[in-house]
Amino acid sequence: MAFVYTENEDKSLTVEDPIYGKIIVTYPFSEIVLTKEMQRLSGISQNGFSQLEFKGLEQNDRLSHSVGAFYVMSLFLKRLEEILKNYNIELSRDDKDIALCSMLLHDIGHGPFSHSLELITNYSHEKRTTDILLGDTEVNQVITKLFGAQKVKKIASFIAEINDKDELGKDSFTKLLNNLVSYQLDADRIDYLLRDSYYVGIASAIDLKRIISNLNVVVNNNQEYELLIDRKGLAGIENVLLQRYQMYRDVYLSPISVLGDSIFEKIIERYRNSITLHSVPISSSFNILVTDPRVSNLEDFLKMKDEDFKKSFDVLSKTNLDLIMAYLCDFRNISNYILINNDISLDKIKSRLKEIFGDIDLDRTLSIVSIVTKTKLYKKEQKLNIQNGNRIMDLTECTNLIRPQEVLEDKYVFFNPELLRIELGLSAEEFKNYDSEVRKMIEELNKKPEEFELKYIVGANLEESNVLDQDTLLNQIISVFIANGFKVVSTTEKQNNDEYYDTRNLDLYKNGGSLRIRKVEQKGKEKIKATCKMPLEKGEVYSSRSEIEENLPDDNFETFKQKMIDSNVAVNFEEILKFPILNSRTKRTDVVLDKNGVQVCLSFDNSQYINHALNEISVTDRMIEIEAIGELTNRIILNEIHEFITSYFQGLSVNKQSKYERGINRTLQLHNYIQRQECGLSETSIEDSYSTPGVETLLKKLQKENHPISE
Repeated sequence: MAFVYTENEDKSLTVEDPIYGKIIVTYPFSEIVLTKEMQRLSGISQNGFSQLEFKGLEQNDRLSHSVGAFYVMSLFLKRLEEILKNYNIELSRDDKDIALCSMLLHDIGHGPFSHSLELITNYSHEKRTTDILLGDTEVNQVITKLFGAQKVKKIASFIAEINDKDELGKDSFTKLLNNLVSYQLDADRIDYLLRDSYYVGIASAIDLKRIISNLNVVVNNNQEYELLIDRKGLAGIENVLLQRYQMYRDVYLSPISVLGDSIFEKIIERYRNSITLHSVPISSSFNILVTDPRVSNLEDFLKMKDEDFKKSFDVLSKTNLDLIMAYLCDFRNISNYILINNDISLDKIKSRLKEIFGDIDLDRTLSIVSIVTKTKLYKKEQKLNIQNGNRIMDLTECTNLIRPQEVLEDKYVFFNPELLRIELGLSAEEFKNYDSEVRKMIEELNKKPEEFELKYIVGANLEESNVLDQDTLLNQIISVFIANGFKVVSTTEKQNNDEYYDTRNLDLYKNGGSLRIRKVEQKGKEKIKATCKMPLEKGEVYSSRSEIEENLPDDNFETFKQKMIDSNVAVNFEEILKFPILNSRTKRTDVVLDKNGVQVCLSFDNSQYINHALNEISVTDRMIEIEAIGELTNRIILNEIHEFITSYFQGLSVNKQSKYERGINRTLQLHNYIQRQECGLSETSIEDSYSTPGVETLLKKLQKENHPISE
């Protein structure tokens, strides 16, 4: 792989490293690097199955990372020594040896494909590291010879936090040094982010020199030493946080990476349960993992390398004894897995497949894969302190980029039609008969969430017909639905309080979109939701919008902004004003109706629109919405509903505007009407005063620097 070094006359090693240039590993640490347990790490990939997607990672091995982390630790210690001089304290040789050895050896317990193997063995690499350091191994013998037996145990405790009753003394800064080995900001994390991004081909913004120069230490009231970062170095820490988030999102937990882990598990499990395949000549390492998943024999574990498994995959990919196994072991086939909408359940996919292929048994199919990943980005119990003048604050108090206990969570659902074909025993020619139906199924499952709805404004003609009361009108409309074959499923009352956000140039309004925080009060309980809607198409009578809706813990703008960014809304939040432009307060009655399994929601809204940018000018509105979600049949039934609704109620006028558009237009109409009245210009009605939705007045208000809504 990528680790290249030369041995020098003084027993040191010169390592040619692509990240830091030349690294000198001095004696006695060079002797540790040359042990067979450490050298084995050159055959262990740093990033497991992420290399299937990012080919550069094939050159990234655990030994290079271990030496790189060792080098970063040496820089940390140099800075620490400078700081401690201010306290007239000298960092002992023992302390430095423990910290450097711990960093050099922290990954010695990794097996083939690194973290991917841990999913199968259910045995952490930290625990395996302890087994190696304290076991009958060459590295144990070398460290014992160099530093003494007790030091070996201390090093193991730094890496795996085993119970070590030996106390090295109050002045040894054990906790302080341990934080540099394993914490929110440690030598390990700095190196793997720099190294992994290099091999992936992503430019790194991490400035190691800046981080180290802003590293500091303070003595608390208990005479304990605490590691912290000066406020001037906060941007450097934020770069680490951002890059770690991006690397987890785009590389470590990418769809291909997590799918590779899943396939690896399935290969081992299938081989374990197959008598037929046991005649296939594969590596002893593969056999050991099958027969002893925990790989309890340390000597067996230390023989395992990536290459052993890759050769076994290659052999099994060519076997005719098990075509499913052959398909799984050819990792080139991973591109045939199709990522399905992650909101779709496995049961729904299986149900659709049974509609296509008949009553097939899909209980044990490997063609459908569901994977949930969770990673804690910031552990509250591991506070990273920032020094801001005389104040010391937790990192979460100084940046909006991360929150305590924040978890990066993803769900992936994959479907592989070719693997299903093999499982069903169909030839490629036979499978062609189903190809178009399968593709149609995938297209429908992956269709983005859409909102299809009819909207009507309750106008003057209905009032002239003495249909003034909301309940009366609603009951009459429901009776028309019932007469046309619908039945009432449920009725609910709620109140919505919506705050709509936009840019200073009203870009969302101009494009028919909306962005809002909604407070819903129903049965005495309040929920807060973030919603983004964008227009997709106009039907004959219905409007269609994409809709992304997420629950919120509060109505804070920054919380709202982050949730929407995480949901990949097509909005540039750098342009969005931090203050709402329009408020819509709505009393709503929802009636769910059903006809032959197709459901629609009939809503009657009494709304009050308040325009914050036009001196809180307010208008009221009554609107009827009839909404159906998603399916093509729902769009068809909306046209049917429109026919019988408009034939009974002539006074309903079709409205294709969103509530946000409607509210802006209505308040602009009233504003214009008032302005014209004040100028002595008369109109017969407010509607006549503003027949077109021009927004010049509102834009001028928003763009005035001294306006309350301006930032």
